[in-house]
Amino acid sequence: MGSIMDILLIRHAPAEDRDAFALTGAPDALRPLTARGIERMQHAARGLMTLALPIERLISSPLTRARQTAELLAPALEIRNIDLEPVLSPENPPVAVIDWLRKQPRVEGMALVGHEPNLGELFEILLHDRSLGNTPFKKGGAALLRFSDGIAAGQGQLVWFLSPGILRALAD
Repeated sequence: MGSIMDILLIRHAPAEDRDAFALTGAPDALRPLTARGIERMQHAARGLMTLALPIERLISSPLTRARQTAELLAPALEIRNIDLEPVLSPENPPVAVIDWLRKQPRVEGMALVGHEPNLGELFEILLHDRSLGNTPFKKGGAALLRFSDGIAAGQGQLVWFLSPGILRALAD
């Protein structure tokens, strides 16, 4: 295996309304995907399947909406086990994610399911070495970054950045 590694970044699918869910008294970490969000993510996952990605690990924020998204992606990525990783939770800064990524065993590709604005910031730092604050991921959107010489800020090469609508169109 060469030294190339792909990182697939995916934002969780559409979840229940934050304010409405807060009225249940349950913590936001438990906020689930909507039925429509599940349906749209299943469709987008079929689109991802057409891209034949070499993903060996699927890692998700432990929050319910991210974990549910990862469970919808797993069959499309041909992944059996999903790793839940607290560093992908919304309160952790992108630099913590990069430090964590550098310590991971080398694989051909890994998929990370997370949240905004962290995912957009992580994407920008991996690509440009700094966060520009102008690359928001739509819910269910994905980007593929390629690294030739290890994972570090500014070392990622953009392979593609696809909206959930384009991912769904690929499935059709």
